[in-house]
Amino acid sequence: MEIFSAGTSGSTAERFFQRIARADITTVVDTRLNNVSQLAGFSKYPDLPYFLRTITETKYIHELLLAPEKDALKAYRAKSVTWGEYERQYVALLERRRASERIDRSAWGSRPLLLCSEPTAARCHRRLAADYLAAAWGVAGVARIEHL
Repeated sequence: MEIFSAGTSGSTAERFFQRIARADITTVVDTRLNNVSQLAGFSKYPDLPYFLRTITETKYIHELLLAPEKDALKAYRAKSVTWGEYERQYVALLERRRASERIDRSAWGSRPLLLCSEPTAARCHRRLAADYLAAAWGVAGVARIEHL
């Protein structure tokens, strides 16, 4: 399996779906806590699953096991916790949830993409989730990670 990641903020629908198609993504795994916000534009539910299916023939899964907790995300955005603190809290959350054990990897296909709204993976939970899963599943489970 190769894990990809992408955010929707700052991207047009055209550019987003081109990236999905070029990378030959099998399933978009939505890691957002709130996937129905009107602010999400083209990437809100139920529009995104329809667009993915119609434009790129890509499956969609909303995976709440990888979503951050509302209070932790709010604290980070308000700058009451540092990125390092948020990172530790989020990884501990994934471990408490036993996310790597509970996720049905077979539903993801060989080239899943972890989705959130952040424009880059630098300070985003999707990168932390990808790293956590790669460590938990090992090289046999995750051959590489690429952020689109």
